[in-house]
Amino acid sequence: MSLRVEVTADRRFGTNSYLVEDEETHDAVVIDSNLEPDLIVELAKSHGAHVRAILLTHTDLDHIAGLHELREAFGDVALAVHDAEREVVAEGKPLRREFGPIATQLGNVVSLREGESFRAGSLEFEVLHTPGHSPGGVTLKVDGYLFTGDALFAGSIGRSDFQNSDGRALIDGIKSKLLSQPDDMIVYAGHGPATTIGRERRMNPFLTGD
Repeated sequence: MSLRVEVTADRRFGTNSYLVEDEETHDAVVIDSNLEPDLIVELAKSHGAHVRAILLTHTDLDHIAGLHELREAFGDVALAVHDAEREVVAEGKPLRREFGPIATQLGNVVSLREGESFRAGSLEFEVLHTPGHSPGGVTLKVDGYLFTGDALFAGSIGRSDFQNSDGRALIDGIKSKLLSQPDDMIVYAGHGPATTIGRERRMNPFLTGD
């Protein structure tokens, strides 16, 4: 399989939204939905990509803001999210008490479960539960790529100062599930540039101590 990964970032939060496409079949998914969904829609159209599903690493507002627009563009494709945060997109229940209510309520919501692979056309993702930033945070693994959401960044890790965050769980999950991956695995995070597992193992100041 020959994968193409392209990224768009919104100007307000610098939140990354990814188009992951099998170049042979043109089956594709969108991972996370930032505040400028038109960018990823245009990207998919320019490629002739067949978007089969939308996958969420977690449900903070800046990662789900464009979901309604994506559904308008791509049809009623499956929206995949960890069960711990399903209510956010299915019922509009806010993930964070610190922020107000949200207007997102969508159907055809399916589950991302650790240990189960998620298939979208010819694409198959391994699901790693990496909570701590949020209860249902997941990392999505496909080929040599890890989509880590707001768990692991280049040189940093996700915030854990929200009411439903858990800093210890975040570090434990990163160390046990992400740093155990091969050094050359490419990390595509929810914000900022790409990195590799090897680089983060050696240089990430949040992970190099005990």
